[in-house]
Formats: sequence, structure tokens, C-alpha cells
Amino acid sequence: MRRSTKALISLIGTAVVVLGVVANSSALEVKAADYEKYYDEKGYGDFSIGQVDEVNSSNTTSASGPSAEEIQQNMMTAQAAAERQALVNEGSKSEHRTVISSDGTASYSNLNGLYLVDKIKGIAYTPAGANAEKYYCVAYETDAGKNPAAIAAATDAAKSVNAVVGPSVVFEYGKVEGDNVVKSGEAAEGTMKMGLKPSFAGEGVKVAVVAVYPGGEVKILEDTDDDPTTVTVNVPATDSSLVMYTIIKYN
Repeated sequence: MRRSTKALISLIGTAVVVLGVVANSSALEVKAADYEKYYDEKGYGDFSIGQVDEVNSSNTTSASGPSAEEIQQNMMTAQAAAERQALVNEGSKSEHRTVISSDGTASYSNLNGLYLVDKIKGIAYTPAGANAEKYYCVAYETDAGKNPAAIAAATDAAKSVNAVVGPSVVFEYGKVEGDNVVKSGEAAEGTMKMGLKPSFAGEGVKVAVVAVYPGGEVKILEDTDDDPTTVTVNVPATDSSLVMYTIIKYN
């Protein structure tokens, strides 16, 4: 397995399952929702993704063979491993980390990791500095049903500038330290381009991005490009490894 994949697995196993932790009862109530059931913080690093047979063979059995409980546990473990692999395959698709501008130019993300997006038409992230290869992320879309407090904070920020909210994406940032990946806000600083859904794209449409941080802080990041099908923002450095970004459209 490539080192980058191992490092990403480490990031997922130690970070994604704790996305529900909210510092100081903040507005950032981020939960992995549909994805967190695939991760077991204590056991995730015990095997490599896809190595289902190794997981099954590691279970001890009695002289008469595995019990019904052991067989059921093996099946559940194998299913969880398969679901994790499917999640990694989906998040690794090139279209999720590629943004196509209106003139056909493609921008690619230089931030390694998983990108689980659908309503956002691709994300191209360029970390600041010369050591982009050491940074990682897990990014996935969220909504008011999964994260009502975080979306409410973004909505309030949008209303304050006479705008409406669009798709939101949560980023969990990490960086390589030795052979491990640890949570770190260092990777957050950089430039992010996102493809817009049709209802937010078009000539004369003005868009921006609201960043929501633990503790309830919000920042409005203004669009720096003039392409009607994309939004590009300069993402500031932060001490938090967890940030939600919401696209907004001005009325």
C-alpha cells in the first residue's frame, strides 16, 4: 500500500469519528453522519482497507470451528471493510477533486485526501507553502438535517449580507508527522476553487463562501474569480483542523 493511502487511513481512523465533538458548545456541530458508521476509532488501523480475508482469519476459533457469534462478527467486519473500501473509492474519484471552468480549463486539487461531494461540482484546493505533499484532508458534504447548528451559523452570516446558502462541505485537515497523520489546521491555508451547481451559476451572479469554525466564529470569503460557473476563495490559516465551508449567493 502506498504511504499516502496509509497516512489517509490514519487520518480517517483518528479524526472522522470524532467530528461530532463540539468545542465549547459551538455552532459547529459537525457529524460524519452517513459516513461515521464505517469507522471504528480503536480498530481501524488494525488492517489495511480491502484485506477482508486477513480480517476474517485473525479471529480465533474453537476446535469445532467458529461459533455463530464469531461467524456473524466476521461477516460484519468484512462488510465494514468493504464499505470503507467503497467510501475510499468514491472519495478518490478524480471528478471530485477537479473543477472545470466555463472555458473548459481543468483545475486539480493539490491537497491529498478524500473528496465526497455531489452538489458541489468538484473541489480544487491548493495549500499555501512548499510542502503541500505533507497535508491531507477528508471532505464531505453536509446539510441542515445532519448539522443544523453549523448550517444555522452559515445561514445567519449569509442573511447579514443579503445572501442565501447553497451546498456545504466539511473539511477535516491533517498533516504528516513521521509515519503518522495528525489533525492540523496548517493545511487549511491556501486557495480553494469549487464548481457551482446550476442554480448558483450564471452571468451576473455573485457568490462567496462562509467558513464556520469551532467556537461559532464565521468568516465570509469573497470570490476572487470572474468565472460564472466557479467560486474561488483565499482560505485563511486557522488553529482548527475542522472547518465547514458553505457557498452563498448574493440576492
